[in-house]
Amino acid sequence: MAEGWSFASAREPAKFGCAEQRDSPEVEHARTSTADSFFCGLPRAVTLCGLAEEEFVAILRHFEPDAEHACPRCRAEALSAPTVPCGQERLYDRVLEAAPSPLLTRLLQALCTGAELGIWINGPAEMQAIYAHLDRITEGRDALLPLLTGRDYVGVARVSHPTGEFIVVLPESNKPVIAWAATNTSAPVLSTNISHGQGDPPPGRMCRP
Repeated sequence: MAEGWSFASAREPAKFGCAEQRDSPEVEHARTSTADSFFCGLPRAVTLCGLAEEEFVAILRHFEPDAEHACPRCRAEALSAPTVPCGQERLYDRVLEAAPSPLLTRLLQALCTGAELGIWINGPAEMQAIYAHLDRITEGRDALLPLLTGRDYVGVARVSHPTGEFIVVLPESNKPVIAWAATNTSAPVLSTNISHGQGDPPPGRMCRP
């Protein structure tokens, strides 16, 4: 990670889906959604230049403002859009809901300093289990297992650490659960080496003033 890394310095350009106008497919547009509900509570899709959903076809990739065929207005709107939190900050905010533990504290510390996100995917639990590296987990495996069966949607994130990786499961309707997979399985579990001083900041304020 770069020296001086922070959530503020790591903010990313906003990303938008790509779309083609039905009667002018040679031009690519930036696709987003409105705040108002359209169908079954879902937001209505629009482009940044104002095309309505029925006027375009969605393409399964991101809009590229610098692309040769990008709509000029969508390009300008996309480039001027506010930046968004990086993956580390988004995951940090999600895991704050997890039960307090030394492992949570260490994960938050790692995210604050820019630890690499190895993966963060979402889908049916039984299909995401393979990404949780269950065979490598040395702490917290039993708590993860019930969340990785069935078809409920869950997120699985892995956060790299010099001595292993954090495995985070993010159920839609329950609190996140954190486990630890050590690189050296004969080494002590990560949480046994964590000290908690009286001056430690509350988890939610580690990275923010």
